[in-house]
Amino acid sequence: MAILIIEPNPKHAQSLAESVRVEGRVPLTTDTIKSALNIMRKEKLELVLVSLNGNKSQVAGLLQMNQSSSSNSPVIIMSEKASLGDADEMMQLGAQDFWIKPVQPQRLARSIELLATTAKAQVSTSHSPQRSIIAQNPHMLRLKDLTRRVAATNATIFIQGESGTGKEMFARYIHQHSERQDKPFIALNCAALPEGLLESELFGHEKGAFTGAIKCKEGKFELANGGTLLLDEVTEIPIHLQAKLLRVLQESEIDRVGGRYPIPVDVRVIATTNVDSEKAICEGRFRKDLYYRLNVIPIKIPPLRDRPDDITLLAHHFLDKYNRLHKRRLANITPASIRMLQEYIWPGNVRELENVIQRAILLSSDCELTPECLLFDGFAQERKESRGMDLMSISQMEKLMIGRALEVVEGNRTKAAEILGISVRTLRNKLHEYRQGHDL
Repeated sequence: MAILIIEPNPKHAQSLAESVRVEGRVPLTTDTIKSALNIMRKEKLELVLVSLNGNKSQVAGLLQMNQSSSSNSPVIIMSEKASLGDADEMMQLGAQDFWIKPVQPQRLARSIELLATTAKAQVSTSHSPQRSIIAQNPHMLRLKDLTRRVAATNATIFIQGESGTGKEMFARYIHQHSERQDKPFIALNCAALPEGLLESELFGHEKGAFTGAIKCKEGKFELANGGTLLLDEVTEIPIHLQAKLLRVLQESEIDRVGGRYPIPVDVRVIATTNVDSEKAICEGRFRKDLYYRLNVIPIKIPPLRDRPDDITLLAHHFLDKYNRLHKRRLANITPASIRMLQEYIWPGNVRELENVIQRAILLSSDCELTPECLLFDGFAQERKESRGMDLMSISQMEKLMIGRALEVVEGNRTKAAEILGISVRTLRNKLHEYRQGHDL
């Protein structure tokens, strides 16, 4: 299997390539995101290592393209700076991990071994459901039962819910409980592609159909033939393409860009949106006839703040997941931490909860997940009014965070300052104050 290395520093690229060869893999190296995207479209990759190198927007585009592709290779971001903000942003976009340079060969070897083990497990269980909906909320359990019942049909399903509620998880769950489970599941993020590329991605194109079309390309409908196609954020499709999509759903055939004849397809379509579809229709951004064609089976997923009984269950699920992934042994989540999780309103829903738990595991140096390790994206602004929660002063929180950051980076003040978003001088002055007061 091949591993793609995107690294503009020749010395770092060579070192990584040698480590990849030692593990019996083929290294593919490039120094630009543009050439990397071409490689990712052509090659089946076991892993992608990409240097952040100040190009956050380009790396974000790479992650979005990877998420919308059928291969969806694991991507690890490498950075010379330890930044929780960058790490959180990249992982929300689909990165599997965030590493600080230089990358140690042992760490790369462990990751390759873990990926290989995971791939073998997926092959051995390819005929059984691989996804589960973690919930105990009564409404979520009713939705889970509904999806199991409609999975056996070919009905089009329209899943609505805020970002991060688990719309794609429901879509995959439906596919894996359907008669199409052994056929392809293809996901396309309709909001991630520019309008000029979306038509080709959906329906494919013939050679010479437009400038740059140097060969024939199958679209997502053809790639999903016999299986399931997830149209994520379907309301973001331009209005003129919605008419073409409606025809495909009605006629079960597609017309490639530049094609002369229609091509029959057998695809079960699941669509999702995080916007108010009725409002989008009133504003002329979403066709009413397409809405009715997609909305044969409507599923509306409630936000996490409306199902607090799922928060503790999900938190423990993510604790187990990231204990295994990061080889940690946190045995429990303290009651005070559970209270903090319950009192936060979760604007990012389940995805945000997963990020918070993973971040807490990485920051923790204890055998339990404690409140000091819980860093929320909206922290004070988004938390519900505290009811009996243990409180601490700003200065106490400051000391805890500085101490935790220094532990994570093994005493490196420069990296600790970057994580905390302060200058090295400020960090040095704070440490001096604490030592004078014997606080740290």
